[in-house]
Amino acid sequence: MSERLLPVTRSYDEGEDIQPFGTPQKIMLKSEETGGAFSAIVVRHEPGGGPPPHSHAGQAEYMYIVEGTYEFTLDGVTRTLGPDSIVFIPPDTVHTFRNVTDKPGKVLDWSLPGGQDGYFREVSALTTGKGFGPEMREQLVEINRRHATRFHDE
Repeated sequence: MSERLLPVTRSYDEGEDIQPFGTPQKIMLKSEETGGAFSAIVVRHEPGGGPPPHSHAGQAEYMYIVEGTYEFTLDGVTRTLGPDSIVFIPPDTVHTFRNVTDKPGKVLDWSLPGGQDGYFREVSALTTGKGFGPEMREQLVEINRRHATRFHDE
């Protein structure tokens, strides 16, 4: 019999602070709190901020824009979306996005099944306060492998 899940209520201030790649994030729901079904993270992006093209094997993402305007490119199709918009990214879809405003933006990112929280926690431990130097590349490649994440600009 599986372990019973407990209800969770959490304010933004109670979220777990991490900073993978120097990007401030709050883990709002951890994978282990949802029985691995999903994780939820609030991510803040500075103007122009966002990841390079990447994909997640076997993991979907939903992104809800809370603040700002973002340009999303999914499988080569680009669209610009503002607050109260949602994006679904199926597993194995090459995607990238960036905040195209001159102010910080904020998105709520769900990963299904869960796991992004673990990935970002590991990257945060590797990069927080250290920048990201060439010596860390090999460690990042291993983290990406364990979490089935692939950057497509390599």
